[in-house]
Order: sequence, then C-alpha cells, then structure tokens
Amino acid sequence: MADKIVFVVAEAEHALCTEVANLLKTNIEGAVVYTASEGYEAFSKMQNAPPRMLVTGLDLGKKMSGIELCQRLAADKVLGNTPVLVLSDVPDAPDFAEDRAKGRMKFLSMPLDKEAFLSAVRNMLQVETIKSNAFGTLKLASGDILFKEGQPADRAFLVKSGKLQASRTIDGQVVMLGEVLAGEFVGEMAHITGEPRSADVKALDACELIEIPLGTLDLLVFSKPTWTKALLKTLCRRLREANLKRK
Repeated sequence: MADKIVFVVAEAEHALCTEVANLLKTNIEGAVVYTASEGYEAFSKMQNAPPRMLVTGLDLGKKMSGIELCQRLAADKVLGNTPVLVLSDVPDAPDFAEDRAKGRMKFLSMPLDKEAFLSAVRNMLQVETIKSNAFGTLKLASGDILFKEGQPADRAFLVKSGKLQASRTIDGQVVMLGEVLAGEFVGEMAHITGEPRSADVKALDACELIEIPLGTLDLLVFSKPTWTKALLKTLCRRLREANLKRK
C-alpha cells in the first residue's frame, strides 16, 4: 500500500479547485487532498495536517492572498520547506526569486494544462524526496582507484576534499588528462553521454566524495544552486584544459 501523500489545494474558484483535487487523487498514488477557498483556511489546514505540497492560486480573498499565504508559509518553522506549486504566471514579487531558484516554488500558467500540472507535481515531489535523503560518502586513500575506463557507470561524485587524477591508456601509453579538485564533479560525463567510464580516476591523496546516483543528478543540479555552480565549474575547466592541449 502506498504511503499517504498529503496535498492542500487553495483556490477560490470552486470548479478549478475540484478539478485540481481530482487530478491529484486520480493520478498520484496515495494522494490525500484537503481543499480551501481562502488563505487563512488553507494555512490552518496545513498546520493541522502538514502536507507534502501546497497547490495554490493567488486570488484567495482579502484576508490572506495567495502571495501572503506563501510568505507566511516560508516564515513558518515547521512548514517553511513545503514545496509550493502556484497556479498563476510569475508575479512581480522579488522575494520569491530564491524559492524558485531552489526549486521549492514553481509557477504554472493558466488555463490549466493537465499534463504540465501533473509533470510539475511529480518533479517537485521527486526533488523533495531526493533532498530528504542523505547521500552516501566515499573515502579514498592515496592511490586508491575510484573507477576504471570502460566500466559501466551508475553514479557521479562531488569531491568534498582531496585531489584525484584522471588518465587514459592510449596505444599502451598512460596519458594524463588532468586533476580533479575539491568542489568539482567527477564521473558526470557518463551521465551526459550515456556511455561507460571514459577514463581511469585515482586518488592522489586522501579524498572524501559525495556519491550521487545518476538518475537523480539532473534534479539535484537544478534544485541545488551550489551544485549547479560546481558542475559548471568542472565543465568549464575541462573545456579550458582541452583547448590549451590543442594549441
């Protein structure tokens, strides 16, 4: 039996509120949906039964608008990390920029596109699940092999500390490709290309790495700005090194 996934749907338009609730109940396994027509009611229901996600419109009446509901939610110590899917174009509200960048809040333009709505709900739930799970760490001693060229790949790594060396064997000769430093990714090319490992990688000193299953890498990068920066840093440095070798 599927675990319960509690949603709160806040929408003043009764027909839309009912449509959204029915979509969730029909298409999301284990969905339990509480509905509200205005902001105070929605926030009260969230306090009584903390949901996995809030789906809200912005026009919820004068007592507490949708924007005010989102602001109050973000400030709450218990509910502050609840994902929010807003059924509206992005408003002129700069205080939501950080929430959008972190993937905690998403806006969906109206009229309601059922497939886009369900896709957004599933993606946000998956991101939340990934964030709630601790990633494994891997420790290597100097000289330890992380992986070998040609091996199948099921994960990438983010280097927390230490330094690694990437190399390939070409015509019987070992060719050094470059070093992988703390704060950079290694093994991500297998995710990008869908191919086996393209190089040997070994530790040059004591290393600690975060293990990231390849199936979660895309969602993680888009939900963790610091990891996005780390991946871009890694790819840019490798491109720069490749260009220098061509000269």
